Amino acid sequence: MISAYERDLRQPTLSTLTRLIAAAGFELRLRLEPRDTHDEVLADLEAHRSSDERRRRDQQVEAWRRAKPAALEQ
Repeated sequence: MISAYERDLRQPTLSTLTRLIAAAGFELRLRLEPRDTHDEVLADLEAHRSSDERRRRDQQVEAWRRAKPAALEQ
């Protein structure tokens, strides 16, 4: 059964999930929090970028990856 859960072929009920988590030495805690729309906002911004904006962004990211830290003066 666990193999089926791991392969996403079946989903445990909440009570079964609680027992599995307890058997692994953990406790399941749930709480409600205000919804964070950060990821949706970023996805919306990305969807509306032109191909030129995407290319420029990708070039900037690549430049940041290649950059070396500036030497600190003492």
